[in-house]
Amino acid sequence: MGRERTRAWKYVYFCITGLIFLSFFSCAAIKEVSLRKEAQKYLLRGQKLLVQRNYDGALDEYQKVLSLSPQKPLEDEAFFNIGLVYVHFGNPKRDYEKSLNLFLKILNDYPESHLAEQAKIWVGVLLENQETIKKTEKLKEALKEMEKTKQMLKEPGRAKQPEARSEEPGEGREHIIRSQKLLAQGNYEGALGENQKILSLSDPRSPKDEALLNLGLIYAHFGNPQRDLGKSLEFFKRLIKNYPKSFFSEQAKIWVGILEENEELNYLIRKLKQVDIDIEEMKRKKTQ
Repeated sequence: MGRERTRAWKYVYFCITGLIFLSFFSCAAIKEVSLRKEAQKYLLRGQKLLVQRNYDGALDEYQKVLSLSPQKPLEDEAFFNIGLVYVHFGNPKRDYEKSLNLFLKILNDYPESHLAEQAKIWVGVLLENQETIKKTEKLKEALKEMEKTKQMLKEPGRAKQPEARSEEPGEGREHIIRSQKLLAQGNYEGALGENQKILSLSDPRSPKDEALLNLGLIYAHFGNPQRDLGKSLEFFKRLIKNYPKSFFSEQAKIWVGILEENEELNYLIRKLKQVDIDIEEMKRKKTQ
Protein backbone atom coordinates (compact mmCIF):
# COMPACT_ATOMS: atom_id res chain seq x y z
CA MET A 1 0.00 0.00 0.00
CA GLY A 2 2.87 2.35 0.91
CA ARG A 3 4.64 1.59 -2.35
CA GLU A 4 1.50 2.47 -4.34
CA ARG A 5 1.26 5.83 -2.57
CA THR A 6 4.94 6.49 -3.27
CA ARG A 7 4.46 5.66 -6.96
CA ALA A 8 1.36 7.86 -7.07
CA TRP A 9 3.25 10.81 -5.57
CA LYS A 10 6.12 10.29 -8.02
CA TYR A 11 3.61 10.36 -10.87
CA VAL A 12 2.02 13.55 -9.51
CA TYR A 13 5.46 15.12 -9.06
CA PHE A 14 6.41 14.15 -12.62
CA CYS A 15 3.18 15.69 -13.98
CA ILE A 16 3.69 18.91 -12.04
CA THR A 17 7.31 19.16 -13.25
CA GLY A 18 6.16 18.55 -16.82
CA LEU A 19 3.47 21.23 -16.55
CA ILE A 20 5.97 23.73 -15.14
CA PHE A 21 8.40 22.97 -17.98
CA LEU A 22 5.69 23.28 -20.63
CA SER A 23 4.45 26.50 -19.08
CA PHE A 24 7.97 27.93 -19.05
CA PHE A 25 8.61 26.84 -22.66
CA SER A 26 5.26 28.25 -23.77
CA CYS A 27 5.93 31.60 -22.09
CA ALA A 28 9.40 31.79 -23.69
CA ALA A 29 7.94 31.05 -27.13
CA ILE A 30 5.21 33.67 -26.70
CA LYS A 31 7.78 36.23 -25.55
CA GLU A 32 10.00 35.47 -28.56
CA VAL A 33 7.08 35.98 -30.98
CA SER A 34 6.15 39.21 -29.21
CA LEU A 35 9.72 40.55 -29.41
CA ARG A 36 9.94 39.66 -33.09
CA LYS A 37 6.72 41.55 -33.83
CA GLU A 38 8.03 44.54 -31.88
CA ALA A 39 11.32 44.45 -33.83
CA GLN A 40 9.44 44.30 -37.15
CA LYS A 41 7.39 47.32 -36.07
CA TYR A 42 10.57 49.34 -35.36
CA LEU A 43 12.16 48.25 -38.66
CA LEU A 44 9.10 49.33 -40.63
CA ARG A 45 9.04 52.72 -38.90
CA GLY A 46 12.74 53.13 -39.63
CA GLN A 47 12.22 52.38 -43.33
CA LYS A 48 9.43 54.96 -43.57
CA LEU A 49 11.55 57.60 -41.83
CA LEU A 50 14.50 56.86 -44.14
CA VAL A 51 12.28 57.37 -47.19
CA GLN A 52 11.22 60.72 -45.64
CA ARG A 53 14.95 61.66 -45.24
CA ASN A 54 14.58 61.65 -41.44
CA TYR A 55 17.95 60.00 -40.85
CA ASP A 56 18.15 60.56 -37.09
CA GLY A 57 14.61 59.26 -36.64
CA ALA A 58 15.39 56.16 -38.70
CA LEU A 59 18.53 55.50 -36.64
CA ASP A 60 16.50 55.79 -33.42
CA GLU A 61 14.03 53.14 -34.64
CA TYR A 62 16.80 50.75 -35.70
CA GLN A 63 18.55 51.25 -32.36
CA LYS A 64 15.32 50.21 -30.61
CA VAL A 65 15.62 46.83 -32.34
CA LEU A 66 19.13 46.44 -30.92
CA SER A 67 17.91 47.43 -27.44
CA LEU A 68 15.43 44.52 -27.26
CA SER A 69 16.64 41.87 -24.84
CA PRO A 70 17.71 39.23 -24.39
CA GLN A 71 17.13 37.58 -27.81
CA LYS A 72 17.37 40.75 -29.96
CA PRO A 73 15.43 39.38 -32.94
CA LEU A 74 16.15 40.74 -36.45
CA GLU A 75 19.41 42.24 -35.21
CA ASP A 76 21.09 41.62 -38.59
CA GLU A 77 18.38 43.65 -40.37
CA ALA A 78 18.81 46.52 -37.91
CA PHE A 79 22.60 46.65 -38.48
CA PHE A 80 22.11 46.45 -42.26
CA ASN A 81 19.63 49.33 -42.27
CA ILE A 82 21.87 51.45 -40.04
CA GLY A 83 24.59 50.83 -42.63
CA LEU A 84 22.23 52.15 -45.32
CA VAL A 85 21.55 55.30 -43.29
CA TYR A 86 25.26 56.07 -42.95
CA VAL A 87 25.95 55.51 -46.66
CA HIS A 88 22.87 57.44 -47.86
CA PHE A 89 23.90 60.19 -50.29
CA GLY A 90 21.42 62.68 -48.74
CA ASN A 91 22.53 62.18 -45.14
CA PRO A 92 24.52 65.23 -43.92
CA LYS A 93 26.11 62.90 -41.35
CA ARG A 94 27.08 60.34 -43.98
CA ASP A 95 29.95 58.18 -42.75
CA TYR A 96 31.35 55.52 -45.09
CA GLU A 97 33.66 54.18 -42.38
CA LYS A 98 30.77 53.44 -40.01
CA SER A 99 28.76 51.96 -42.84
CA LEU A 100 31.64 49.70 -43.88
CA ASN A 101 32.12 48.45 -40.32
CA LEU A 102 28.42 47.62 -40.00
CA PHE A 103 28.37 45.61 -43.23
CA LEU A 104 31.53 43.80 -42.11
CA LYS A 105 29.82 43.04 -38.80
CA ILE A 106 26.97 41.33 -40.65
CA LEU A 107 29.47 39.17 -42.57
CA ASN A 108 31.36 38.25 -39.40
CA ASP A 109 28.50 37.84 -36.91
CA TYR A 110 25.59 36.81 -39.16
CA PRO A 111 27.09 34.81 -42.06
CA GLU A 112 23.80 32.90 -42.53
CA SER A 113 21.70 36.07 -42.79
CA HIS A 114 19.73 36.60 -46.01
CA LEU A 115 21.38 40.05 -46.09
CA ALA A 116 24.96 38.69 -45.97
CA GLU A 117 25.37 38.67 -49.75
CA GLN A 118 24.18 42.27 -50.07
CA ALA A 119 26.51 43.26 -47.22
CA LYS A 120 29.37 41.58 -49.10
CA ILE A 121 28.64 43.67 -52.21
CA TRP A 122 28.52 46.85 -50.13
CA VAL A 123 31.86 46.01 -48.50
CA GLY A 124 33.49 45.59 -51.92
CA VAL A 125 32.13 48.87 -53.26
CA LEU A 126 32.93 50.87 -50.11
CA LEU A 127 36.49 49.54 -49.94
CA GLU A 128 36.93 50.45 -53.59
CA ASN A 129 35.46 53.88 -52.94
CA GLN A 130 37.66 54.40 -49.88
CA GLU A 131 40.79 53.53 -51.84
CA THR A 132 39.79 55.76 -54.75
CA ILE A 133 39.13 58.72 -52.43
CA LYS A 134 42.58 58.37 -50.83
CA LYS A 135 44.26 58.30 -54.22
CA THR A 136 42.15 61.15 -55.55
CA GLU A 137 43.05 63.52 -52.70
CA LYS A 138 46.68 63.22 -53.73
CA LEU A 139 45.84 63.33 -57.42
CA LYS A 140 43.87 66.58 -57.09
CA GLU A 141 46.98 68.39 -55.90
CA ALA A 142 49.08 66.78 -58.58
CA LEU A 143 46.51 67.79 -61.20
CA LYS A 144 46.71 71.46 -60.16
CA GLU A 145 50.50 71.44 -60.46
CA MET A 146 50.40 69.66 -63.79
CA GLU A 147 47.86 72.11 -65.17
CA LYS A 148 50.21 74.96 -64.17
CA THR A 149 53.11 73.22 -65.88
CA LYS A 150 51.03 72.65 -69.00
CA GLN A 151 50.08 76.36 -69.09
CA MET A 152 53.69 77.46 -68.72
CA LEU A 153 54.81 75.19 -71.53
CA LYS A 154 52.20 76.78 -73.80
CA GLU A 155 53.63 80.27 -73.16
CA PRO A 156 56.75 81.04 -75.25
CA GLY A 157 59.88 82.22 -73.51
CA ARG A 158 58.89 80.81 -70.16
CA ALA A 159 61.52 78.71 -68.47
CA LYS A 160 60.60 75.17 -67.49
CA GLN A 161 59.82 75.06 -63.81
CA PRO A 162 60.67 72.11 -61.61
CA GLU A 163 57.75 69.84 -60.66
CA ALA A 164 56.55 69.78 -57.18
CA ARG A 165 9.27 43.92 -47.56
CA SER A 166 5.91 41.82 -47.31
CA GLU A 167 6.60 38.62 -49.24
CA GLU A 168 4.87 38.13 -52.61
CA PRO A 169 3.23 34.76 -53.30
CA GLY A 170 3.76 32.52 -56.30
CA GLU A 171 6.33 32.08 -59.00
CA GLY A 172 8.07 35.45 -58.56
CA ARG A 173 9.11 34.69 -54.98
CA GLU A 174 10.50 31.31 -56.03
CA HIS A 175 12.73 33.05 -58.58
CA ILE A 176 13.92 35.49 -55.88
CA ILE A 177 14.88 32.62 -53.54
CA ARG A 178 16.68 30.72 -56.34
CA SER A 179 18.48 33.93 -57.31
CA GLN A 180 19.74 34.43 -53.73
CA LYS A 181 21.03 30.85 -53.59
CA LEU A 182 22.78 31.11 -56.97
CA LEU A 183 24.37 34.45 -56.04
CA ALA A 184 25.68 32.99 -52.77
CA GLN A 185 27.22 30.15 -54.83
CA GLY A 186 28.93 32.63 -57.17
CA ASN A 187 26.68 31.70 -60.10
CA TYR A 188 26.14 35.25 -61.36
CA GLU A 189 24.70 34.25 -64.75
CA GLY A 190 22.15 31.99 -63.09
CA ALA A 191 21.17 34.70 -60.60
CA LEU A 192 20.77 37.21 -63.43
CA GLY A 193 18.56 34.76 -65.30
CA GLU A 194 16.23 34.20 -62.35
CA ASN A 195 15.68 37.93 -61.88
CA GLN A 196 15.17 38.50 -65.60
CA LYS A 197 12.42 35.86 -65.50
CA ILE A 198 10.58 37.91 -62.88
CA LEU A 199 10.61 40.97 -65.15
CA SER A 200 8.92 38.90 -67.88
CA LEU A 201 6.05 37.76 -65.60
CA SER A 202 2.58 39.19 -66.25
CA ASP A 203 1.43 38.77 -62.63
CA PRO A 204 1.12 42.32 -61.19
CA ARG A 205 2.05 40.94 -57.74
CA SER A 206 5.44 39.68 -58.97
CA PRO A 207 8.35 41.35 -57.10
CA LYS A 208 9.75 43.23 -60.10
CA ASP A 209 11.07 46.03 -57.90
CA GLU A 210 13.16 43.55 -55.90
CA ALA A 211 14.30 41.87 -59.14
CA LEU A 212 15.57 45.22 -60.48
CA LEU A 213 17.45 45.81 -57.22
CA ASN A 214 19.01 42.35 -57.46
CA LEU A 215 20.07 42.90 -61.08
CA GLY A 216 21.78 46.14 -60.07
CA LEU A 217 23.51 44.38 -57.16
CA ILE A 218 24.73 41.49 -59.33
CA TYR A 219 26.28 43.84 -61.90
CA ALA A 220 27.92 45.81 -59.05
CA HIS A 221 29.25 42.66 -57.33
CA PHE A 222 33.06 42.84 -57.12
CA GLY A 223 33.31 39.06 -57.64
CA ASN A 224 31.32 39.06 -60.88
CA PRO A 225 33.67 38.62 -63.88
CA GLN A 226 31.05 40.43 -65.98
CA ARG A 227 30.87 43.32 -63.51
CA ASP A 228 29.39 46.38 -65.21
CA LEU A 229 28.71 49.47 -63.12
CA GLY A 230 27.03 51.16 -66.09
CA LYS A 231 24.42 48.39 -66.28
CA SER A 232 24.14 48.43 -62.50
CA LEU A 233 23.26 52.13 -62.60
CA GLU A 234 20.69 51.51 -65.35
CA PHE A 235 18.81 48.92 -63.29
CA PHE A 236 18.87 51.06 -60.14
CA LYS A 237 17.57 54.09 -62.06
CA ARG A 238 14.89 51.95 -63.70
CA LEU A 239 13.76 50.78 -60.26
CA ILE A 240 13.58 54.39 -59.00
CA LYS A 241 11.57 55.48 -62.06
CA ASN A 242 9.12 52.55 -62.24
CA TYR A 243 8.62 51.88 -58.51
CA PRO A 244 9.14 55.21 -56.69
CA LYS A 245 7.15 54.11 -53.61
CA SER A 246 9.03 50.85 -53.09
CA PHE A 247 11.50 50.64 -50.19
CA PHE A 248 13.86 48.95 -52.65
CA SER A 249 13.73 52.22 -54.58
CA GLU A 250 15.26 53.99 -51.60
CA GLN A 251 18.13 51.47 -51.56
CA ALA A 252 18.56 52.05 -55.31
CA LYS A 253 18.90 55.81 -54.70
CA ILE A 254 21.69 55.14 -52.22
CA TRP A 255 23.43 52.92 -54.77
CA VAL A 256 23.07 55.55 -57.52
CA GLY A 257 24.68 58.12 -55.23
CA ILE A 258 27.71 55.98 -54.40
CA LEU A 259 28.22 54.71 -57.96
CA GLU A 260 27.98 58.17 -59.49
CA GLU A 261 30.45 59.43 -56.91
CA ASN A 262 32.87 56.66 -57.92
CA GLU A 263 32.28 57.55 -61.56
CA GLU A 264 33.21 61.18 -60.81
CA LEU A 265 36.41 60.14 -59.08
CA ASN A 266 37.36 57.83 -61.92
CA TYR A 267 36.78 60.69 -64.38
CA LEU A 268 39.22 62.84 -62.40
CA ILE A 269 41.85 60.08 -62.59
CA ARG A 270 41.36 59.75 -66.36
CA LYS A 271 41.66 63.52 -66.74
CA LEU A 272 44.88 63.54 -64.71
CA LYS A 273 46.37 60.83 -66.92
CA GLN A 274 45.46 62.81 -70.06
CA VAL A 275 47.07 65.98 -68.71
CA ASP A 276 50.23 63.97 -68.00
CA ILE A 277 50.25 62.65 -71.58
CA ASP A 278 49.76 66.19 -72.94
CA ILE A 279 52.68 67.54 -70.89
CA GLU A 280 55.01 64.74 -72.00
CA GLU A 281 54.05 65.36 -75.63
CA MET A 282 54.70 69.11 -75.33
CA LYS A 283 58.07 68.47 -73.69
CA ARG A 284 59.01 66.07 -76.46
CA LYS A 285 58.17 68.63 -79.16
CA LYS A 286 60.20 71.33 -77.42
CA THR A 287 63.31 69.15 -77.33
CA GLN A 288 63.12 68.27 -81.03
